[in-house]
Amino acid sequence: MERVRVGVIGMGMGRNHAVAYRDCPEAELVAICDVDSHRLEQVAGEVHPWRTYTQAEDLLADGEIDAVSLCLPNALHCETAIRALEAGKHVLCEKPLAMNAAEGERMVETARRLGRTLMMHFNYRFQPTSQAVKRFVDEGQLGEIYFGRTLWHRNRGIPGIGRWFTRKEAAGGGALIDLGVHRLDHSGAGGKLGGQQREAGRPGNPALGPPRRGGPPELR
Repeated sequence: MERVRVGVIGMGMGRNHAVAYRDCPEAELVAICDVDSHRLEQVAGEVHPWRTYTQAEDLLADGEIDAVSLCLPNALHCETAIRALEAGKHVLCEKPLAMNAAEGERMVETARRLGRTLMMHFNYRFQPTSQAVKRFVDEGQLGEIYFGRTLWHRNRGIPGIGRWFTRKEAAGGGALIDLGVHRLDHSGAGGKLGGQQREAGRPGNPALGPPRRGGPPELR
């Protein structure tokens, strides 16, 4: 079986991608990239790629790479993905796909026009519990799905506070586009449960109000 030759851009969350590719028998980790040469060297010592780059353009020009994982700040997803697609690469993009719908549509249109695969990193789709629920729905064991409710309590603080993750101009939004996209993907919006999403909520429990400092009110 021919292995997919992969490059990973961004060694924050991208480190996890690189480790997974290293351990995947269907993949070959060709290269990793990060502007932080110290972090790049640390991850390279762990995953042992063929080569490393400090500039995304150099990795995208690598003719031995079939596909790339984009693990960059959200504001860089659209343009970097389009450049990757135009370079002939398939793209796995970390969530959220883009800063807004218009950027996402540009990415999807480019992938379709060039005949490349563009996928969001919705890893929760592949968990055993997700697969089991989807199977129950497909088999009709739960009847017609007309309503779903999801909650996600995070009590480990704000990741990367003071860095790009908490700056709207770089992240594009907060908990809804960071964590909520996974839940929307599990719903009819992502086709997982076979329904249609009609209304999206907001962070916090509508009955209790938005979470206050110190954690969700129901946990205080």
